[in-house]
Amino acid sequence: MLKKHYKLLLKCALAIPIILLVDFCGILTHLYELNFETHYYYPLHNANVTASPTLDYKFLQMPAFTRQTDPPRLTIVVKSAIGNLQRRHAIRKTWGYETRFSDVNIRRVFVLGVNPAAALASSKDATATEAKHHGDILRADFVDTYFNNTIKTMMGMRWASEHFNTSDFYLFVDDDYYVSIKNVLRFLGGGRQTPHPDRRPLFAGFVFESAPLRHKFSKWYVSLEEYPFDKWPPYVTAGAFILSRDALLQMYAVGRSLPLFRFDDVYLGMVALKAHIPVHRCDQFHFHRPKYNGPDSYSDVIASHGFSDPIEMERIWNECRSANYA
Repeated sequence: MLKKHYKLLLKCALAIPIILLVDFCGILTHLYELNFETHYYYPLHNANVTASPTLDYKFLQMPAFTRQTDPPRLTIVVKSAIGNLQRRHAIRKTWGYETRFSDVNIRRVFVLGVNPAAALASSKDATATEAKHHGDILRADFVDTYFNNTIKTMMGMRWASEHFNTSDFYLFVDDDYYVSIKNVLRFLGGGRQTPHPDRRPLFAGFVFESAPLRHKFSKWYVSLEEYPFDKWPPYVTAGAFILSRDALLQMYAVGRSLPLFRFDDVYLGMVALKAHIPVHRCDQFHFHRPKYNGPDSYSDVIASHGFSDPIEMERIWNECRSANYA
């Protein structure tokens, strides 16, 4: 009898770690997910939300050209961070150079928050000096952390919608990207026409159709309480995307009435779905960096993630410009 008890205890001792491992990996969680196609709704708990938390933040610094009257063809909204000064310098000299094309009006702005270590007054002073010198800094009083990227994106959209809404198109892009503005303009087409003859609002970039990660060890773990559905809405990676003016205004109007979600690209997918704006896949936007084998290998690239080294990005951009690809 005693042997049977020992065997039972041994089985339980072996079973418990297995159950915990299965739970930790999120395997059982998938059994309780709701079907996206039939059950999706957002916001989850309060359909009567009337304002987004972005409305609580204030702009600390506006770019010098905010009141410009000459409508740009393209406005480049670069999501940066206070410490990324060298990346901003490289962008100003390369794909963010506003007078790259004499016949196309382009504007550039860098969106920043405030340093998590607010006591670093030297960072504040350096940013103020940079803003005064270049006139291209948009700064708001949110804390600049990874999971506040949604706030950063929406503050950029808020500025563009409320203070600079005359541009034909808006390119939102992170500061660790390579961009060919020449290919951006080619994608947008000549004159003042979008590439879509039906004139639908344009929301374009690298499109994902994926599911929430339920693995508890993941940085991107999402619980059923936070998001109970088995798929995300189709979304464009927030690292680089293009909006037409109509899409910007519509998505900001919808977004300001929804509570924020901690993943900015997923959140924009939710906003686009609610605004009835389809996501437009463009294969020239790259989330995974293409191998660089000389300028010809980047002849069609619009934007590529994976350029955290500003010296490398500047070198490759200059080589592509010399080959007439940037």
